[in-house]
Amino acid sequence: LEIRISEGISEQNHEITQDAMRVGVYSIAVLVHLARSYEPKTIKIVATSSVRDAINSLEFVESVKKTTGLQLDVLSGIEEATFIGKGLRGDPLIADIENFIQMDIGGGSLELIRLSKDSIEEACSLQLGAVRLTEKFVLDRALAITSETETKIKDHVLRSVEDSGFHFEPSTDPMTVTGGAFSVIRSILAAQSGEMIDTASPVIYKNDIIELKKTLCNLSLDERKTIPGLPAARADVMPTALITIDAVLERSGRDTVTQSSCNLRYGTAAALLAES
Repeated sequence: LEIRISEGISEQNHEITQDAMRVGVYSIAVLVHLARSYEPKTIKIVATSSVRDAINSLEFVESVKKTTGLQLDVLSGIEEATFIGKGLRGDPLIADIENFIQMDIGGGSLELIRLSKDSIEEACSLQLGAVRLTEKFVLDRALAITSETETKIKDHVLRSVEDSGFHFEPSTDPMTVTGGAFSVIRSILAAQSGEMIDTASPVIYKNDIIELKKTLCNLSLDERKTIPGLPAARADVMPTALITIDAVLERSGRDTVTQSSCNLRYGTAAALLAES
């Protein structure tokens, strides 16, 4: 089970607002209550980029503990990337692929992972989440994205990826992708083809991402909300997500990616099963 509090983070001082704190803790408590109804052996709660970077993360952790009696584990960037990599290994679509690169984009961060057989050879977590970059570069979310704003976002992403030192070679290694943005891309493309997301191909082409980016960037927020397959709650950050993804694909030299739903949650579950 998953909740997001990225929208409740103040970009000025990166502090979880009190409203977001209350809503976040309440939501976790509701999910814990639901989980306990199934009488699980273990319940594990983890937090990622938004809480990790917040200056008042300890207050949030303590509030969750007081309300639920459970410890909220704030994952480091490397831990987050590692769990995502573990989750991917449970996807039958890529079970036979020994070497590949993984990209996961969330609200606060973007993870890049290189996997070889069952080992994570390289991993990094970058502050390139869709919500974070939208807050940083998009002055008015209700309007279309200007070419100037798109260039600023793309340049920032390219510099950040370059500075990370992550290696994308050899280019023959496939790239697998996870995260809500990729699920939305697949959903929109499926709707355009008259398909359901579950039956649509998990392979996404860079050219389709570029065309979708052009379309969404030229639309206002209200217009984006009418796009079939695009959840209204994500309509404000999807242009930034597409710009970011396009930049990473350009830097990596990949023309296609394969979308997987086996992400952080699956990796966390796999780790718990290994411990039992």
